[in-house]
Amino acid sequence: MRAKVALVVDSAVCLPAGLVDDLKLHVVPLQLSIDGKTYRDRVDISPSEFYALLAQCENLPVTSAPSPASFIEAFTAGAATAESVLCLTVLSTISATYNVALASAEMAQQSLPETRIEVMDTSTAAAAEGLVALAAARAAAGGADLDQVKSEAKRVARDVNLVAFLDTLYYLWKGGRIPGIAAFAGSVLKLKPLLELNNGEVRPLERPRTRKRAMERLLALVRQRAGEAPFRANIMHAISPGDALILKERLLSEFNCVEALVSETTPVMGSHTGPGLMGIAFHPAA
Repeated sequence: MRAKVALVVDSAVCLPAGLVDDLKLHVVPLQLSIDGKTYRDRVDISPSEFYALLAQCENLPVTSAPSPASFIEAFTAGAATAESVLCLTVLSTISATYNVALASAEMAQQSLPETRIEVMDTSTAAAAEGLVALAAARAAAGGADLDQVKSEAKRVARDVNLVAFLDTLYYLWKGGRIPGIAAFAGSVLKLKPLLELNNGEVRPLERPRTRKRAMERLLALVRQRAGEAPFRANIMHAISPGDALILKERLLSEFNCVEALVSETTPVMGSHTGPGLMGIAFHPAA
């Protein structure tokens, strides 16, 4: 029996690898170029391989949206198993991925006239985008139709919040993807700046001086925003699994957190944040 909805996501999504497989998500890889060589995100290069290259590359990596061919391939694969396809993308203000997906959907529709294909800008990224995809995939697995799955994705995209800190602002500052970060950088490149992504906007929050303090502030911000209501969380890290597990244990023991995932940032995300990133995405439990 064919499913009602197949889910396509880009590789900016941060979710545990096993969960991506279990949810049958069709992942379209973004691309990154390191010293003249191009890699498909998490296809040609793993996070550990990426950070090893990042430490020795001459120039900062350059990232780009997936190719139209990659999206069309994913749409075709989704159409083979479901009546319709929903594609969820990283926020359009920091990547051309959404626009490429839209154009690719129009092209794919010509050869798949009986399959309804829709593209949605999640207005978020990374671990928060992962939670949007997770909610949509679970709705689809429960038998929801395309409109219902998209409605669930929009609900989580509206309510999800992502707070994170970086070991340095150097990569985000040099990449120039986030307006206003240059003014926040200045002399704080050696601090642990806290940022928030909510409703499509990235905002600088605080400038903790140590990693330990930054982790405490992450938890305090979650408590401030989530309150006592039950919530779901997705903890993301860049080669910091030990710290991620500490945050998971504390969320589950000290908060009304009904689910806590641990996800590794992809190479494309890591190229903008650098190693050492820690973040928590969360939204109210339905």
